[in-house]
Amino acid sequence: MQIKTNLIATIAVLAPLVSLMPQFSQVANAESIVRGRCNYDITGIERGARVNMRSGPGVEFDVIGYVLVGQRVNQLRYDIGAAVIESDSEAVNWAYVEYLPSRTRGWIARFLLSEKCYRD
Repeated sequence: MQIKTNLIATIAVLAPLVSLMPQFSQVANAESIVRGRCNYDITGIERGARVNMRSGPGVEFDVIGYVLVGQRVNQLRYDIGAAVIESDSEAVNWAYVEYLPSRTRGWIARFLLSEKCYRD
């Protein structure tokens, strides 16, 4: 009974601190994430321009790398088939993708991906 009381007291003290911790997308580490059937070209105004790949779905997340306009990424999906897409606080949709040559996985704003799905 004492252990249960101590655990509840500890949770009560730590709960407010959770909001101060950096927010990382749990989806990015999920084991149920697999490669999808669709590859998308990175779009933009100028071919060869850099597009940031981020550690989470939003501009507040760290840049972990970049891909170039014109390169292709794979849209990752849950093993049940649904694409891994999340919205940020500005209602921008972000896609969890993999750049196949380097196997780098990260988040790219969905509007920067072509509409056409390529099945390479």
